[in-house]
Amino acid sequence: MYEDICYNKNAIKEVICRLDFANRVSAFDTSIPKEVYKTVKKYYPIAEPQEIIGTELQINPVTGPKVNNVVSKQWLFWSRDKKSSCIIQSDCVIFSIHVYDVFEDLRKAVLDILKAVMKVDETIQGKRMGLRYINALEMGDHSNWITEQFFDAIKGHKTSNTMRLITTLEYAVEAKEINVRLLYGYLNPDYPATMRKETFTIDIDAYSQSIIFDDDLERLIDDMHFEAQDCFEKMISDELRSEMNRDN
Repeated sequence: MYEDICYNKNAIKEVICRLDFANRVSAFDTSIPKEVYKTVKKYYPIAEPQEIIGTELQINPVTGPKVNNVVSKQWLFWSRDKKSSCIIQSDCVIFSIHVYDVFEDLRKAVLDILKAVMKVDETIQGKRMGLRYINALEMGDHSNWITEQFFDAIKGHKTSNTMRLITTLEYAVEAKEINVRLLYGYLNPDYPATMRKETFTIDIDAYSQSIIFDDDLERLIDDMHFEAQDCFEKMISDELRSEMNRDN
């Protein structure tokens, strides 16, 4: 349905893809397996490992509670232009992309890296996977960029004193075991001051909360991308489509 949609320019400010592990993966606590490192470096060649200091609460029936510092590694990798990154921790893998062109490039990197990660130990499973698109439109006088069904829900509340105006819609796509969370409106980067710029945010998070195996990754990322795109296309008008297809 949406395979051929690719705008000349988009309003995407950031794309985030995240897989949370069902259980802590100790293999990433102090080192990173060679095959995972090689795979990540193909897409994110700049490695900047970092230490994370957390806390752990231990309760002893004799001496009582004790808080210990726990030091672990965060394996941070950057793209050459440092506009995209991949972070691997013992509890999750996070991709952040600030220059987004086509889904196929993101899909290939995410699948190659996540499959390499899950091969480290056959017991590794995911408990949540999400694909999130954060769009920012400089609206100005272009309220006709958003369909009435969505824009009418908030327009009557906007005044010269408005500091923030957002609304949230969440719905389930039960056949695909996916949920979609849509947050849209005026987030206002100057908050808590009143709004100076009419930047309209469309934040779409498609995610699955279930036990996730290696074999589920391709289906999930494709289904989540479809649902996120379906949500976005239902929100925008033909006027915005024309604007995004206009030559610079």
